[in-house]
Amino acid sequence: MAKAYKITSDPFFVNGSITESAANTFTQAEISLPLDSLNQEGVLVHAVYWTSNEPSTVPGSNTSLTCQLTATSKTAIVGANDANLIARQEKFITSAGAEVSGIVTQDFIGSESPYQESDNLMIVATDNVFLSINGVNNGGPRSAQFRMVCSRVKLDAAAYAALVTNELTS
Repeated sequence: MAKAYKITSDPFFVNGSITESAANTFTQAEISLPLDSLNQEGVLVHAVYWTSNEPSTVPGSNTSLTCQLTATSKTAIVGANDANLIARQEKFITSAGAEVSGIVTQDFIGSESPYQESDNLMIVATDNVFLSINGVNNGGPRSAQFRMVCSRVKLDAAAYAALVTNELTS
């Protein structure tokens, strides 16, 4: 059976960081990928690791911080049903009156465990990804950083056309 892609590099890292433009404001940054589009090259994402500020501790208010990495530009945080979501992490603190919970972290598509080269989150065919952040009820702007582990792949013509079309029309 023919494969739609062939891995052409050892795994490498793509890193990025972002800070909200103002407290509790959706903010997005474009991260360039080192791709050769003329040769139908893409990036196979093996894992995404996150670090970020903690949400504010505000008695009587639930606070959160959500970070996402997508293959296309977005105007808001998306759900797991978005076909272009590569990885997402949410940290939140719940509070009922004076009682405040500890920080709870949820990874929605992503990984906290060491990656395996056989792990495949997504193939990105365009030469950028988008890092977004959005806080809720925080006292000031929050920041996040990511590290994406990926390999270059050579895509066949049909797979490359399908992926680029999907990314450009989403």
